[in-house]
Amino acid sequence: MPTNLGFALLGLIHKTAMSGYDLRKVFAETALGNYSSSPGAIYPALARLEKQGLVTGEEDRSKSLRPKKIYRPSADGKKIFKAWLSQEVTKYDISHNYHELMLRFAFHDALDDRKATRRFLRELASGLEEVIADLVSQRKMIPETEPVQTRLALEAGLEQLRASARWAHNSIRYFPDD
Repeated sequence: MPTNLGFALLGLIHKTAMSGYDLRKVFAETALGNYSSSPGAIYPALARLEKQGLVTGEEDRSKSLRPKKIYRPSADGKKIFKAWLSQEVTKYDISHNYHELMLRFAFHDALDDRKATRRFLRELASGLEEVIADLVSQRKMIPETEPVQTRLALEAGLEQLRASARWAHNSIRYFPDD
């Protein structure tokens, strides 16, 4: 199973075939840089994906003297990528893998399925509300003797989760029921 970097690479080449250098530029110039723009990470990740049969790389000698390898997702790569995008949103993911959820959402257009995107956003909003409720309950159990920083840190987390829940609810309107 690919890593988040592997899924990010699959997502990018799902849109258009790209060379390793082209992929590095996207990572260096966008928010995907959080996953890595390092050639020491991207090229080995591409090699792993190719070894797993999830991408194919073909030499392109047409544009320069130095050939480039152009990567495309294989049929299996497309299948695994779409299955990853379609996974249910869980409370665990919200608490421990939120960045992965947002990566999945960023590539959700690859599903070409508005209902799937709407379902993702509804699951995300619902899950966020559950996590918020859990944290509000936990907040009530914090003893008054705890340092104020403990309570403020929890409040900061709650505010971030509430903002994410508002975003998810507001985003659903872009994917109306047909």
